[in-house]
Amino acid sequence: MAEKQIEIELKMRIDPKHVNRLKQAPVLREVKEGRRLSTTQLVSIYYDTPKLSLSRKGLAIRVRKKGATGWEQTVKASNGLRAALPERQEWTVELEDGELDLAKFTDTDVLALLDKLTKNKKIDRIFETDLARTSVDLGYRDAVMELAIDQGVVRAGTREAPISEVELELKEGHPATLFDLALELQRTVPLYLSLRSKASRGRSLYFDEPPTFYRADPVGLQADMSAEEAFRAVIAQGLSMILGNEVCVRQDLHLEGCHQMRVGMRRLRVAFSLFRHNLPAGEAVLIRRLLKSCTKGLDALRDWDVFLGETLPAIEQRFPDRAETGEHGPNAELRKAAEGQRALAFKAAIAMLESSDYQQLCLLLGAWSSYSRWASGASAAQMRAMSAPIGELAEPLLERARKRMAKRGNKVGELGIAGLHAWRLDVKQMRYACDFFYEIYGGKAVKKFRSSLAELQDILGQLNDAAVAETRLSILQSALSKQGLIGVGRIAGWYGARADYRLQGIASAWKEFDKQKPFWR
Repeated sequence: MAEKQIEIELKMRIDPKHVNRLKQAPVLREVKEGRRLSTTQLVSIYYDTPKLSLSRKGLAIRVRKKGATGWEQTVKASNGLRAALPERQEWTVELEDGELDLAKFTDTDVLALLDKLTKNKKIDRIFETDLARTSVDLGYRDAVMELAIDQGVVRAGTREAPISEVELELKEGHPATLFDLALELQRTVPLYLSLRSKASRGRSLYFDEPPTFYRADPVGLQADMSAEEAFRAVIAQGLSMILGNEVCVRQDLHLEGCHQMRVGMRRLRVAFSLFRHNLPAGEAVLIRRLLKSCTKGLDALRDWDVFLGETLPAIEQRFPDRAETGEHGPNAELRKAAEGQRALAFKAAIAMLESSDYQQLCLLLGAWSSYSRWASGASAAQMRAMSAPIGELAEPLLERARKRMAKRGNKVGELGIAGLHAWRLDVKQMRYACDFFYEIYGGKAVKKFRSSLAELQDILGQLNDAAVAETRLSILQSALSKQGLIGVGRIAGWYGARADYRLQGIASAWKEFDKQKPFWR
């Protein structure tokens, strides 16, 4: 093995109960070319400073025992997980025993990196993984790759967590083949794209960090990026929002996780809509359909979370149940009925996460964020547009979004419920377009424009909350007593009054926004 190499791998989660089926997948029988799966016990010990300063700078140091064949130590350097296929520089040397010895490296690049990041720092054993790795080399299309199935635990002190993963590591060929094979394997067993390394899981255990929700970071666009690079960065950000919040939904942890997961999906729907003229039909249309269906799977859960966490508490504070009514007061009855509906919505959300649509969506988004998969079937004009600097494409995209919003905004006084809902979607598209591209412009004009747009979106959002609450309350009515229906009336009246108040300010909010000079002109 060469001391220095580039690691390109695709990582997916698998339920242990599906591992045997995976091994018998028809596509594997075709591409193993007579090779047998072999299993090795791997014990890997990860080192860092007590505050994990090395990992925060993208450096991982590992000592590994491979069955009975001896020890090796590895240093991995990464620029972060921008896409589903992070490329890491990796250096590995053999060890006589399991003692860390960084002086064993001879490559000048890794020595310079270690000197910069580890000099005069205390390096400790932080966590370890203990895995059974079943692997085989595959020849798939024009590529050579290793399939590895890892099952075991990651352990930090007395805490441990299970690991069950499938990794496809590219040895020769194009990254597209990793995703193509993964999509074929997905037809046999459920496989879930994962952006979390074993090291990141170990660090969370080390700090005893519970899962939390993930909000979008700035996309990180720069003016000299091509439109393609920018588009892929937007997809990578949306994918991070989806996968970063999935655990919150699965384990029913932070309510914000469901909201942020939906936001990630909606941002991606807007991104594909904005760029649609520059993308060939086919897979882009499929992704938009999958995004729509998967978002829908979270809608009811989010709506009931808002009702139980925001709407009903406000009503309970303003109109508390009388003490003598106990569990039969209007608010108590409404809460019990809503909690029942929320439980059904949670089951629907889990069903979406277990669906083949969701698995396929994540892998396709991973592929689109990792390489130029979008270009398959693209016209010459589309190729030219996507290779141009992002500034050249962002301006017409932003202008188109603003004109679409202005078309209804200029007639805001004439809009009914359906018209206001459609306008809210126009405003949201404008908002997300600004979120995608504002970094390449900068300046006070951007801040002022986005602030005015946020005010408009807030008003329309509250009007939409009223419409959603009315729809959800109608589901409850058949199961409510007279007391419960009193509670429905209170909420309907409260929302009606708020909606009337906010409607009075919508025209002036649009007028204020319309005065803002677009920051891209």
